[in-house]
Amino acid sequence: MKKIYNLSIKVLVGYCILSFGITKAQLTVMGVGNYTVGAVSDNGVVSMHTSAGGIYKWSAANGLVQIGALTNGYPAAGRTLVSNDGTRIASSTTNAATGFNEISTYDVATSTWANKGGLVPTGWDGSVSSAWGMSSNGNVIVGLGWLTAANAHAVKWDAVNGVVDLGSIVSGRSSRANAVNADGTVIVGWQDESTGTRSGARWVNGVENFITDNSGNNLGEAGAVSADGNTVIGAAMPNPYVWNTTSGVTYITHPNSSVFFRGGATGISANGTTVVGYFRAFSAPPMSGEGFIWTAAGGRVNLNDYATALGIATNGVTMALPLAISQDGKKIAGVGTNATGQIVGFYLDLTQYLSVRDTVKDNSEIGIYPNPVANILYFKGTEKIDKAEIYNMVGQKVKSFNSVDHQIDVSSLLSGNYVLQYSVKGGKQQNYKFIKQ
Repeated sequence: MKKIYNLSIKVLVGYCILSFGITKAQLTVMGVGNYTVGAVSDNGVVSMHTSAGGIYKWSAANGLVQIGALTNGYPAAGRTLVSNDGTRIASSTTNAATGFNEISTYDVATSTWANKGGLVPTGWDGSVSSAWGMSSNGNVIVGLGWLTAANAHAVKWDAVNGVVDLGSIVSGRSSRANAVNADGTVIVGWQDESTGTRSGARWVNGVENFITDNSGNNLGEAGAVSADGNTVIGAAMPNPYVWNTTSGVTYITHPNSSVFFRGGATGISANGTTVVGYFRAFSAPPMSGEGFIWTAAGGRVNLNDYATALGIATNGVTMALPLAISQDGKKIAGVGTNATGQIVGFYLDLTQYLSVRDTVKDNSEIGIYPNPVANILYFKGTEKIDKAEIYNMVGQKVKSFNSVDHQIDVSSLLSGNYVLQYSVKGGKQQNYKFIKQ
């Protein structure tokens, strides 16, 4: 009994050491209500709107602040975006002169809106144009511009050229731009095929092409793009996809994936390595789904499980629909439900945890990767490992390795959270928490 007690204390101390380094990682409820989150900046500013037309920004310092509203009585269209430094916001607001909603920009310093117009002077459904994506510096906005009551095209706005028609490669069909890369040269979105099927599209320096899989088939609507424009995410059927100019398409899968259980990727980090999104039953309410975080090394992990494994208290919030991730990949925002079932906007800050993890990877100490892991867990460093043990979250030893050659096989573990405890030559002990997929 004494031996078991001492072992439990050792594991608990390991938890405490790890938790000490991640105390600043946190989950915050920004507000109660069905907010459409559009973006989150590296410095933690979140932009969003409601279907009723209220436009908001949120930060930890100032909370939820309404900065605008649609005034023509039509529901909001598009997304509300924020630049990476949090100083510029783009959304759709009502032009007082015409009574139509259109792409608009907001200067945070002066608290002023400026309308940017569309392709025609008056539109349909109360709208001339709508904003859907913005470059990280706020200099380029992309979205949709109406042409007729039945036809609209992808558009691009900048201060020099104004609103420009990006066109359609299928005559008589509509298109829309959903996102733009850092320098404004690569734009992604959707293009209606001649059959009416909505497929993923990519504009490079104004030239549009369909986004295709490794067999040449058109992929589904593209939702976001990496800073360099080389990695695109979107929704296929039934799995979200990550498409790259070099490696082609990779699908983000789920054990329940089927025509009745589908997913979508909604946000990507600047370097293209981290993706967020969701899975849920077909036609089910958005809040009934489950959010995920995905990396090429670790695959897909339920976002709530990921946060819990880091020691973050979720306080009864289910992060059902993550909608945005910051350029640095350290902040995630979206909508979910709280412990009483209310719809809430959430903000997940991983800054402190990721900073600690990156430091471990970059210095001379031994580390582990990937995390989360599916099969093989690797050790970083050159020191000889004498012994390795794995414990579950109640302190029970579930695996032991007396001979370790820079990797261990964890494929037999059940999915969940574990602690790896190992010793290197000279008796130095390391403790790492990891997620088994």
